[in-house]
Amino acid sequence: MPLPGAACNPRIPRREDVRGAVGTQRRALMAPVCSLLLSILMLSCGGGSQSTSSSPPPTTPSKYFPYQQGWLGGDSAYSVPLGGGQSLWILGDTFVGLSNATSRTQATTMVHNTIAISTCSSTQSCSWQYYWTGMGTASPGPAFSTGTSDWYWPNDGFVYNGTLYLALIQMHSSGTGGAFGFAYSGVQLASIANYTAPPSQWSVTYQSLNTGGAAIPGVTIVVAQGPSGNPDPSNPSGANYAYFFTLIGESNPATEYMALLRLPLSQLNSAARPANSSWEYLQSGSTWATWPGTQTALPSDNAVVLSPGATEMTVRYHSSTNQWIAVYPVGLDNSAYYSLAASMMGPWGQSESLYAYPEMQPSNANYTSNVFCYAAKEHTEFEAASQLFFTYACNSLVESDVTNNMNLYHPVVVTQPLPIK
Repeated sequence: MPLPGAACNPRIPRREDVRGAVGTQRRALMAPVCSLLLSILMLSCGGGSQSTSSSPPPTTPSKYFPYQQGWLGGDSAYSVPLGGGQSLWILGDTFVGLSNATSRTQATTMVHNTIAISTCSSTQSCSWQYYWTGMGTASPGPAFSTGTSDWYWPNDGFVYNGTLYLALIQMHSSGTGGAFGFAYSGVQLASIANYTAPPSQWSVTYQSLNTGGAAIPGVTIVVAQGPSGNPDPSNPSGANYAYFFTLIGESNPATEYMALLRLPLSQLNSAARPANSSWEYLQSGSTWATWPGTQTALPSDNAVVLSPGATEMTVRYHSSTNQWIAVYPVGLDNSAYYSLAASMMGPWGQSESLYAYPEMQPSNANYTSNVFCYAAKEHTEFEAASQLFFTYACNSLVESDVTNNMNLYHPVVVTQPLPIK
């Protein structure tokens, strides 16, 4: 089959066009590279200013995300610590090929999600194992499949009580064609009780958390974080919940933001809505109220917890500084951003520039005017004291930039001092 992006001639969107477009950072099934490139540019444009600061070269040793086993580059890159130096990485749209492929010119196709398991020593020497269905064959498929024409893109995940939980956005073709011919079907929570087995042996159970795109729970998820492991110290029982940061307003990127849902940890295996009536949302008065199971949108009194919103981000707690940090991209900007808070529920500080993407600076060897970067996320399990470890990915509006430059379209690792409020 032709490589993604064939017969695609995208127009570079203006900021005005982006503000009026559907707010999504995800990729389309048809002509994946081109739709990927355009859809990422449809992110919210609020919450940050253009950065002109320079950045040190990213620390991206070859030990991170090597091109092997037919894995030829992907984006998104949420990580879940598994213990014993292992982390599960959930990657988005991925170029794959036969097991001996090392270049995207050898890619057989692009699949919507793949898995990587890294095993790292105390010196951060890491080994990597990738997984998707049909590895090494002429008919590869995603690690997580809907079994229909819909597909999954990854959101955040966690391990609780011996089970791995992953939030997955379910997408479908809207039938309108073109680069933007896709829409939200909803969000599923995947549960894997035997996650310590090889991924080819996983038994995956899916539960529907919501339908449509009015509220996207699980963009980032908080469990057992915060002071003494309690994300909500004002509530003595706050540690008994999973907290789902939820994107609101994807149909209006200029005003999208993050709301907050919670569900008792004891009900994770019966989380499906509308059957489960224990889902609660944070109200603007900082109290919790029931999210009616028959409603796909949150009630209008939901709290704006964090703004701007993003379809990919992380919120993590740092005990060394007693603060929460959100790491995220902002629209068409050439920097990753962060915000700090003393409480997960806010108030959050303003967006601050975290890192100017070198690939978007003319002095960088990977720069072209069509390259852009996105998908910034933190990975606390890799951090040393007072350090921030995060990843991002870069792409291009020109297909040949991606197929010919293996320095693009893979998670880039950066470490730098932890911001302090």
